[in-house]
Amino acid sequence: MTTFRTNLRQARHSLVKRLRSPVPPDAPSPWTWSMTAAAVLVIPVLYFLHPYDGTILRAVSSSDMPGLWLLRDLTDVGRTLFYLLIAFCVLLWTTGKDRRTLEERQRTRIHTLESQAAFALAAVGLSATIVYIAKFAVGRARPALIDTLGPNFIEPFRGGHLFASFPSGHSATVGAVTVILALWFPRWRLPVLLATLALAFSRIAVAAHYPTDVVAGFSIGCLTTLFLARFLANRNAGYAIDSGRLLPKRRVLAGKGRETLR
Repeated sequence: MTTFRTNLRQARHSLVKRLRSPVPPDAPSPWTWSMTAAAVLVIPVLYFLHPYDGTILRAVSSSDMPGLWLLRDLTDVGRTLFYLLIAFCVLLWTTGKDRRTLEERQRTRIHTLESQAAFALAAVGLSATIVYIAKFAVGRARPALIDTLGPNFIEPFRGGHLFASFPSGHSATVGAVTVILALWFPRWRLPVLLATLALAFSRIAVAAHYPTDVVAGFSIGCLTTLFLARFLANRNAGYAIDSGRLLPKRRVLAGKGRETLR
């Protein structure tokens, strides 16, 4: 318990110090014009897709197309709580680890694992918070009520599971995970994107969400996580801005206080 408290205090002190450190005057904004363009582009996509929400939902959810059965089986992989629990458990393990007995390379790995688990926890948690506020504010009826209320029924601030369709929470989590994995494994960005898009699409296949719910949720998760990563990069907390690129690079402790970028 003493080790846990000591490590937690040190991690908290380091994070607060990083967050309070002044941002260089020439540091790029954590929110870029390209991110604004992506957010704006989502609006016409939702507008033109919305009239076909019910048609697409019925066609996909009733389809026997090869591969859809797999997506239906895997759809719960997008549960927010699943990723929050994993990140939280990793944080508990790394924080409780006595690093005094470890070699320098092992301490480096523990530190990296701890910082990235904290980032994942924050990114998924922040995305989920934004989405659940939006769900309550919009109050869109879920596809389960399509035969009685139709796909366009909205009752703001209604609350309850059946009126929390827009945006999709699963898709927001998957969007956040997309950016997290893209930051961790730069060479695998395209396969990661294709896999996570399919996972987000699975919410339509199981008739849990309309297409516009999925598009909005996925976009919120991606943009929120990207903003958070760039915000931290400007403060040298876990990431560093990669000049001319949208996605920052990971900061990895290389021993003796040195850091490298990956």
